[in-house]
Amino acid sequence: MNKQALQIPTLLLLIAASTSLFTTGCKDKGEDTQGEVITRVQVHLTGINGGFDQEFEAKDPDGDGIFNTIDEITIPAGAAYNCHLHVYDDSKTPIEDLTEEIEAESVDHLFVLKSNTTDLLIGNLSKDANGAPFGLESLWASGAATTGTIQIKLIHEPTDKNATDPGGDTDFDVTFTVKVQ
Repeated sequence: MNKQALQIPTLLLLIAASTSLFTTGCKDKGEDTQGEVITRVQVHLTGINGGFDQEFEAKDPDGDGIFNTIDEITIPAGAAYNCHLHVYDDSKTPIEDLTEEIEAESVDHLFVLKSNTTDLLIGNLSKDANGAPFGLESLWASGAATTGTIQIKLIHEPTDKNATDPGGDTDFDVTFTVKVQ
C-alpha cells in the first residue's frame, strides 16, 4: 500500500473525531442582521496534495436571501481539500468583498458547514480571535464516490459557537449539491 493510501484513512479518522466539535446545525431565522446584501457565496477548494483548484458559487442576484443559481460541487474521491469561503455583495460598484469584514468581526460570526454526504467529512480549521470556532477555512476529506449535499450558513452574533444550535441570526443559508467521483 502506498503512503498516500494510508494518509487518507488517517485524515478521515481525524476529521471524523473533530466533526462533532466543529460542525454544528443552526436555527434559521432568515434575517440579515448587518443590513448587508449578500449576493454571492463562493466555496474555493484546493487539493492538499495539489492538482485541484476550483471555485463553486451560489448566487442571489437581487439579495432577497434566495439563491437562484447554485453550482454543483464536484470533487475527486479519496482526496483531501482546503476550503476557503468568500462572501460578496455584487450589487455595489465596485463589487464588495464582505469576507474581510466578516473575518475582522470573527468573534461575532460563525460559518456552519454541515455535510449530508456519505464519505465526505468536514473539519473546521479556522478559529475566531478568541480561539472559538469560526469556520471561514475548513478541511474536507472525501472517501468513496457518493452524492449528497453540504449546507453552509453564516450566523451573526451566535450565543454559543460550540453548541448544536449556536443561536444568533442567520445572514445566509445555502445548500450545495455535492458529487464525489
